[in-house]
Amino acid sequence: MDPIKEQKCPACGAPMRFDPQTGALVCDYCGATADLSESSGANAPEQPAPAGDTIQGLDFGGLNAQATDPDAQALPIYNCVSCGAEVIAAAEQFSLTCPYCGNNIVLTNKITGKLRPEGVLPFRIDAKALPDAMNRFYRDKVLLPRNFFSESTMGKVTGVYLPFWVFSGTLSGALSYRAERSSTHRSGDYEVTDTDHYRLERDVSLDFENLPVDASGRVDDALTDSLEPFDLSEAKPFDPRYLAGFTADRFDREKDDMESRAKERMFSSASKVISAEVSREYDTVSRTGGSLEADLRARYLLFPLYLFDVAHGGKSYHFAVNGQTGKVVGEIPTDKAVSRRYFLLRAGAVALAVLLIAIAKYLLGR
Repeated sequence: MDPIKEQKCPACGAPMRFDPQTGALVCDYCGATADLSESSGANAPEQPAPAGDTIQGLDFGGLNAQATDPDAQALPIYNCVSCGAEVIAAAEQFSLTCPYCGNNIVLTNKITGKLRPEGVLPFRIDAKALPDAMNRFYRDKVLLPRNFFSESTMGKVTGVYLPFWVFSGTLSGALSYRAERSSTHRSGDYEVTDTDHYRLERDVSLDFENLPVDASGRVDDALTDSLEPFDLSEAKPFDPRYLAGFTADRFDREKDDMESRAKERMFSSASKVISAEVSREYDTVSRTGGSLEADLRARYLLFPLYLFDVAHGGKSYHFAVNGQTGKVVGEIPTDKAVSRRYFLLRAGAVALAVLLIAIAKYLLGR
């Protein structure tokens, strides 16, 4: 199999890219378009991997070997088919753009068999819409430096398909709690409080669907978690033509890391749900023991993100944007003087409110 697959315009031979607005391949040189439902020539998708090689749920036992498959890392340097230049690709990268001629290529040897994603969430947000998304993000950030908008610079935007394992499964087991319920009544001159103590046991069986876990070490987990939710109903069967014009990575996390993150998120959600249910019946509740087991399945999908930095005051602030929804997350600078003034104003408003309430009570004779 040819390790490099190009996305070229059938009309003029120029590089084509996937356009999030139209959902088709477009040529920026002659304006030609190609629907992804078409399957001909150099733009045709690869044939699906044999059924025995497709990922049917997550194979935890073999995942480490898959992520470090030597055949997928044997060619760190590729020759661009269009201009002949040597293109260096990181071990986890399988879609990139030639920096010399702009040709969009997919390194197919890194996405065959068990390394092939099952699906992709195509970009829906165009990079041209990012400045407006950033303005909306900044709109209510009252602590920004006064000169931020005039002196900040938005760096190069990279559209990247990041690998995710999307988990589904069932948590089952039992949890134990200590609970208290109190009641107060008067007995002569005394106010008596009676407190009943309980030991609670709760059997647990909770189903989880489509919990995404970032499988790449390139982007901070807190950043990718904050970008949720993603609309998985828009997932498409994997087709390398969706990658044209974008960077794409394959997973590089070890299985134990991804499995533990998925279980941690499921356990945390389950504990909150059960504790909230128990707390409705008692005054205080604290967990004392028990355990839960997870039966997990997973799909290997690619999610769309935009990554870039914003420079201000000699520092760079990292941002990410959900390529489906336009949701922005990232670091923001704060002006210490503005922050201090804002805090004092808030504190003054609270103090004034307390004073007015005290005066009102005094005037009413309470």
